[in-house]
Amino acid sequence: MRPFRSAAWSMVCLSLLAHAAPAAEKEELGKSVEGRPIVARSHGEADSPQTVLLIASIHGSEPAGTPLVERFEAWLAAHPDRWRGRRVVVIPVANPDGYAQRKRTNARGVDLNRNFPAGNRVERSLHGPAALSEPESRALMRALRAYAPDRVLSLHQPLECVDYDGPGEELAAAISAAIDGRLPVKRLGGRPGSLGSYVGVDLGKPIITLELPKGVEARGAEQLWDDYGQGLVAFVLGAK
Repeated sequence: MRPFRSAAWSMVCLSLLAHAAPAAEKEELGKSVEGRPIVARSHGEADSPQTVLLIASIHGSEPAGTPLVERFEAWLAAHPDRWRGRRVVVIPVANPDGYAQRKRTNARGVDLNRNFPAGNRVERSLHGPAALSEPESRALMRALRAYAPDRVLSLHQPLECVDYDGPGEELAAAISAAIDGRLPVKRLGGRPGSLGSYVGVDLGKPIITLELPKGVEARGAEQLWDDYGQGLVAFVLGAK
């Protein structure tokens, strides 16, 4: 199954991103099990006072985050004054093999969001033979180390809430308010070996898990942006 994206929106998005090219640096963080590139796009200056990281589609069966963050990059290009003083790093597809097949896991059947070296990791075959055993989770770890983000947002489905780990409660509330409460704040608790557990507990940084509704990708990028885009903007700006 091919990733969802309308032809018209693809042309608009590519046009806007082309205009943003001077402010965006593309870095290949690694390759998936099947050899697909895992790419980060960095917007803004490397020496900015703050760096924020947005990650989509770590679970390939939860694909709505990818068109949403791509539309968000178009917003970055159009509104540079709104986020000045920040570096914004976007990883639009963290699990490209799973995304291509709409599978939760990577091509080896490992849940990447249980493959991090968090203190609460549980040894199970679904979690991988060891922490960071998978090239995709190593690529994300490379991004965490290289960019050292002050806060992280990961887009998921289908639990319809704004979850947080670490010192992220005020930020979660600001995100929920920015989208008129469409996604309420709900503390789900750290999953074993998850990105949230690693960043929020082990690193002690705010991390937001933005849980979009099931099947919402069918609405298209523009409707996703209308419904949830200001939540991404609030994440970048931070809690007041």
